Amino acid sequence: MPLRLETEDEMKLLSELRSGVLITEKTQLNRTDDVLDEVCQMLSPAVYSQVVAIKHCFDRLDEFGIYAEEFLEPYERKLKDIEQIITVDERNQAIPEAVMQILKYKFLQCKKIYNRLLNAIHEVSPELLPIRNRLLRIRRQLIIIACKSSFKAEDILPFQQEIREVDSQRVDGKFMAEDGSIPPGQAVLVGLLDQNYAFAHDLVIATQPDFSPALQTLRERLVEIKQQLERLELTHKWTLRQTDLFSYQHQLHDIVKMRHDDDIDADPNQRGKFVDEKGQTPEGQTVLNFLLHKCYRMVLILLIESVPVSEALTPIYNQLTSVRQCLMAVKDIGAPCSPEELYPYQMKLASIDQLRKDGKFYDDRGHIPEGQALCVSTLEECYHILDELREEEDSKSETEAKSEAAATNNTL
Repeated sequence: MPLRLETEDEMKLLSELRSGVLITEKTQLNRTDDVLDEVCQMLSPAVYSQVVAIKHCFDRLDEFGIYAEEFLEPYERKLKDIEQIITVDERNQAIPEAVMQILKYKFLQCKKIYNRLLNAIHEVSPELLPIRNRLLRIRRQLIIIACKSSFKAEDILPFQQEIREVDSQRVDGKFMAEDGSIPPGQAVLVGLLDQNYAFAHDLVIATQPDFSPALQTLRERLVEIKQQLERLELTHKWTLRQTDLFSYQHQLHDIVKMRHDDDIDADPNQRGKFVDEKGQTPEGQTVLNFLLHKCYRMVLILLIESVPVSEALTPIYNQLTSVRQCLMAVKDIGAPCSPEELYPYQMKLASIDQLRKDGKFYDDRGHIPEGQALCVSTLEECYHILDELREEEDSKSETEAKSEAAATNNTL
């Protein structure tokens, strides 16, 4: 039996052991789920990997709690793209049923977190937006500092001063509008203010000689991962495959698992924090959380820039994008095209279209690879542009014919 089918059978057995559902919000995740996650990434490298990366990013975003609208816009667009791909791949059975079940669960979790973050944005009154934006800018600057390979306490002090300046604007603990009223959104702003105080304090702790050796080891490891991802951005950005990022995702996941997020018996004060060899939670956790956030975001950006199409469909997708670029260039020039000039594009699209069976692209083994939605939509877009160019030529020919007829009548 092929390894892929054997793996799918094992996943079905696991699903039966779990009453037909592989994962729910109540599932207590264990080592089996970690292995299952790795298997799903190998069975669905194009789509599952992106959803996992988005989920990890959203988990980090959820920890920080509040963002500006424009920061969330790329995530919204990506969620819509992924939703379309999942719909098509599910219809075409391009992804094993068990993998699709986990994929849809993680995708819905992403949407829940996104909606929660969006609701937090809407809680803030327009009068308080300048203060919110200032606090968000301070947090961004703290993240930039935390992600450096080294920094000093002096780098943090100006931002601590700015945080105190924002705090001084409160009257009896409230941020006031110009007319003296108390606008809604106080809890969000106070939470963001307190968060910045804590973050800045934690970063100063990370600069001290007695900073926890356990946290420092993890920090150095995360800085190394970040630097490797930065090198990938510079050198392999355009040739990167989803599978190239697996090792980085696994390393980050292993670090996240060191926290007490999933330990039911842990002290609530330790939940979500790293502990040292004595079982204590040292100060300075923020620098690790910022680095995790940065690394996951870099992984996601690299995945977004790599197309969610399986390797089997990549040659077809590349051909389609080349045809689309050529057709767009012809359209932008604005010059009419004769049928003879459009013929090569029509023939190329027809040759690609003939590769489909029942509207689907298949690989050499007869499987339906991931990325059907993207390939089909690009093919349809090419046909649409081609039709527009034909219509422009027909319209021009019709106009010229009428002009010639009118000129002939005037002569007579």
